Amino acid sequence: MNKHSVLLVDDNAIDLMVHRRALLRSGRFETVETAQSGKEALTLLQDHAADRAEEPGKLPVLLMLLDINMPVMNGFDFLERLAQLGLNDDPRFVVMLTSSSAETDKQKALSNSRVADYMVKPFSTDDAHAIADKLDAWRDNV
Repeated sequence: MNKHSVLLVDDNAIDLMVHRRALLRSGRFETVETAQSGKEALTLLQDHAADRAEEPGKLPVLLMLLDINMPVMNGFDFLERLAQLGLNDDPRFVVMLTSSSAETDKQKALSNSRVADYMVKPFSTDDAHAIADKLDAWRDNV
């Protein structure tokens, strides 16, 4: 069983705290970083990519839990900006974690090749285990 790194992006501080706690309680996530906006997350990912350029052995951020509904830059805009910046390895997988149960949002999210899953809040420790299992299966096949 591998331990994974994750970046949580959500404008709601309480959601960040609850989701971070669920990830850590699962025991399956070693590094849990948070960002309260898409802009902050882009800065973190750019810094991480620069660190990896200096330290080639440093692993990319494997997973991002991304909220859709955020001010200034929503989750869909964030994904577009990420592609424009050419950050192809960080994060490797995106799970849209949102309060939106709208089928149109789900279809739009899942049509993006980077989006591996779509989950409606709240996020639980069981959800963390399920995502970690998917990441383990992916790593076993690489």
